[in-house]
Amino acid sequence: MALVRSAGPVHANYQVCCHAHMLKKLAILTLLLTLVPILLVTTVLPALNGLLIRPTLRQSLENAQLLDIEVQEVRAGWFSSDIHFSARSSIFSDDGLSSPTQQAILHVNHGPIMWHLYDTLFAVADIRLLPASEPVGPEQTNFSGSGLLRLDHQGQLHFDGIVGFTAFAGDHWLETRARWPVSTSWQGWRAVLRNMQLTLSIDANALAIAQSPAADALAVYRQQGWTRLSNGRAHTTIELQNELLNINGIDMPIGLFLDSPEML
Repeated sequence: MALVRSAGPVHANYQVCCHAHMLKKLAILTLLLTLVPILLVTTVLPALNGLLIRPTLRQSLENAQLLDIEVQEVRAGWFSSDIHFSARSSIFSDDGLSSPTQQAILHVNHGPIMWHLYDTLFAVADIRLLPASEPVGPEQTNFSGSGLLRLDHQGQLHFDGIVGFTAFAGDHWLETRARWPVSTSWQGWRAVLRNMQLTLSIDANALAIAQSPAADALAVYRQQGWTRLSNGRAHTTIELQNELLNINGIDMPIGLFLDSPEML
C-alpha cells in the first residue's frame, strides 16, 4: 500500500520535469526563430545591397555627360564600399578656360541595416560624396554631398540627396528627390526614367556664372524662363513625370535632352 501511495508524487514530479523540459525547448526554438532572421538581415542583406548598388552607381558616374569621369577603383566591403573616381571639367576653374581634375570618393554604407524613421521598411544605402584630399591650391574645388536611398511598403525606391560645390569661383547647390519602382532598376536607365518621378532644385551663384564662359548660356536660360534670378542667385526647379520635363513651369519632352526626339 505504501508503494502505491508513493507513486502519486513521483508521477507529479515527472510531469513537472517534462513540462519544464518542453518550456526550455520552446524557449530555445523561439530564440532561434528570432535570431536567424536578424542574423540574415544584418549579415546577408548588406552584402546583397552592396552587390546590387555598386554596378549601378559606377554606371551612373561613367554616364555623366557634364563631367569627364573616370572610375579608378572600387573598394567593395561587406557593410560599406568606396568608389574612387576623378572628374575633369572646365567648371572647376575660376575662369572656365582650363579643365582641372578633381579626385573624389563616393562612400556607400549598405549595412548592417539602416532602419529609417518614417514611411519605409528600411534604408537601402546611405551615400556620401567626399573629396579624396583637402584642397591645396587654386585649381582645387570644394564639394560634398549626401543622400539616402530607401524602400517603401509599395516597392518604390526613394532617393533624397543634396550636393554643394564650387564652380567658376562661386558656390552652388543641388537638391533632389526621386522615386521609381524597384522592379525597373534592373531594366536599364530608360526604364527607370519612364517610371521616375523626380524633382531637382538648383540654387546657383548667378554672379559667378555671369563672369564665366557660361554667361551666354545663363542669359539664354533666363530668356527662356528656365532660370530666375534673385539676389545674385539663379533658381531652377526641374520636375520629371510621365516622360515629360517641367523646367520652371515649362513642359518639354525629355528626349530633347537625350539627343533623341523619340520618347523613352
